Parts: sequence; C-alpha cells; structure tokens
Amino acid sequence: MPLSPKDGSLSILIVRALVAGAGAHGIDSARLSEATGVAREQFEPRALADPDARVPGRVALALWHALPKITGREHFGLWLAELVGAAPLTAAAWFILSSRNLEEGLERAIRFQRLLHDQAQSELVKDGNEITYRHQIGDSSFRAPKDAIEFGFAQAVLLVRRASGKALTPARVYFQHTAPANLDAHRAIFGNNIVFGTATDELAFAYDVCQEALKSRDDALGELITAHARALLERLPTDATWTTRVRRSIADQLPRNLPSVEGVSRELALPKRTLQRRLADEGTSFEEILDDLRRNLAERYLGEQRVSVQEVAFLLGYSDLSAFHRAFQRWHGLSPMDYKSRRAPH
Repeated sequence: MPLSPKDGSLSILIVRALVAGAGAHGIDSARLSEATGVAREQFEPRALADPDARVPGRVALALWHALPKITGREHFGLWLAELVGAAPLTAAAWFILSSRNLEEGLERAIRFQRLLHDQAQSELVKDGNEITYRHQIGDSSFRAPKDAIEFGFAQAVLLVRRASGKALTPARVYFQHTAPANLDAHRAIFGNNIVFGTATDELAFAYDVCQEALKSRDDALGELITAHARALLERLPTDATWTTRVRRSIADQLPRNLPSVEGVSRELALPKRTLQRRLADEGTSFEEILDDLRRNLAERYLGEQRVSVQEVAFLLGYSDLSAFHRAFQRWHGLSPMDYKSRRAPH
C-alpha cells in the first residue's frame, strides 16, 4: 500500500537542523511559518527542546520545500550537512559512531530506522564488493525532496569520516533526480562516482572499508544507545493515520476508477463530513491526498522508460491525455514527455 513521506512522524532533530539552517540566514520562526503554512510555535526553541520528540512528517517536508527557495542556496542539502558538520543528529548516527566497524553501524541503524521516520523502508544490500544503503521513506512510489536525500547522504559520509578518522569517500552514489549544471559541491563530499537519474537512491561503500575498525568505537555507549532506541521504538504509534488510510484506499481503486471522497468514506465506514474533518485535523484534505498521490505516482511511472505517457495517464485514472498534461504542467511547469526525457539515465 503506498505511503507518503508526508504521513507519520519523524525525529524532531531533523527539524532542529532545518531551523538552524534557517537561522544562519536570519530567517526567524515567523517567516518560516509564513513560508510553510506551519504554526509558528512549531519552530520555537520550546517546541524543539526535547531531543526524543516527534513531529509530523509534513512539517519537515514543508521546510525542505521552502528553505532552498527562501535561502537562495542552490545545493541547500549539502550546505546544511556541512553547517551541522558530523554532529550525530539521530540514534542512527550514534550507532555508527559507537560500532566496531561501519558494517555493524549500518546494520544497527537500519534495525532502528523507524526512529528517524516511522515509515522508513530503507534497506542494506551486501555483496562481495560493496555494502549499499538504499534509501526509501514510505512506498517506492514516493520520494522525499532531493535536498533532504542529499543532506542525509552527505551527513552519512561526514559521520563515516569522523568515525574512521580518514577522508573516506563512497564507492558510488546514486540519485534519482537529475544532475545539476555544476557538480563541484557534490564531488567535494561524495567523490567522482556519482550517477543521477537512477531508479533508486543509493549510497555504497567498498566492502573492505566497511570492515575497518572505527576509531570512535565505544561498546558501552553502543549498549546505552541500543537500550534507549528500543524504549523509543516501543513508544512509536502503530495505528495508521486517516491520511494513510485514505491514500491506501485511493491507490487500491486506481486505475479501475477515479476515487471520490464519497466512495472512500463508504469503504472506511465513516460519514463523509467526519472523514473530511479528521483529514483537516491532520493538516490535509481528500483532494490534496489524491493530487499528491497522482503526482508522486506520475513521477515514478515516468521514470520507467518502458511505460508510455498514455499508459501513465490511464494508470492514474485520467479520462483523457489532455487532462493529464494539464495536471502535470501544474505540478512541474513542463510536459510529461519533457519530464520523461529529462529522467532518462545519464
């Protein structure tokens, strides 16, 4: 069932980093609220004080969309990673720093990945040459903003350098988004083996690098972090939000028919107005969920070169191709065909 990064919650420490990036540009909580539509109080020091607190995923997404624009930073995610440096922002970072080697640290981080985002679906892929971290939040139809992914990957590289005491670079880095005109900022952190326009977001390290002893190893700290992480994991909610339930219902009905709020409310055994009210309480609406789902699925389908634009329109429940073109123009400011050509692997 498709899940969006907008659903669920994530560690408040990510929002702290984003607010710090805003502060470095003189952007206060009032301006952040105006740019994101999130209540100003959410960005105040008092709300950010508890390091174990959670925030709705939509809050972080709103910041990732707004800050690159209002700061004017071309590579905001990379810049933010360097601003916060190798600071361990999450339990995953502490796992890496306290482990005997990088492989062990990555394995422990993946085991507790829900502490970063409670819909994390990332995985670790191993072969004889590499150990690869494959990033995914929610269903594969959805993807976080590129700056968020670049920030996460850059933070991981900086942490590995801090833990090892060496200027290590990944064996390779894969990004789904298109390449920028200038790669200098990316190469400074990731090295030269970067590929854009791929099917997945991946960060790979050579297998032998992952076996080297880490200078930051601390077994006692590792035990404390693991115990604390287990306690935090038990506190995470297990029930799906109404946003998630509606998204799943819509996805199940496409492409058989175009879902309606009336049909979904019947399926969920909830009066239409009650469903709309509960979605509003979660900061969204049926129309926004449907539009967001179609946009994300369109991006995913158009990334598959074997799927035609006409087929994508059908899969998303559009009555005709022109309706899909109008919607896609509204989302991205270009035609589906132009987007598809830009997504062709480099």
